[in-house]
Amino acid sequence: MIFLIPLLLIIAVIFGIDYFYFNNQTDKKEYKIEHNSSLEKQKQAYIENLFKQK
Repeated sequence: MIFLIPLLLIIAVIFGIDYFYFNNQTDKKEYKIEHNSSLEKQKQAYIENLFKQK
């Protein structure tokens, strides 16, 4: 029974680290989505500019 307390603490630490790691990943994904949308707009403007020159 005494062995369960350290086991529970280890599991709690693992889940805590997991929570904070993936919480930061979600913020990064939101940034990448915003960054990709601006990149897509730049690509579209560049392609339109190429076709206008002809």
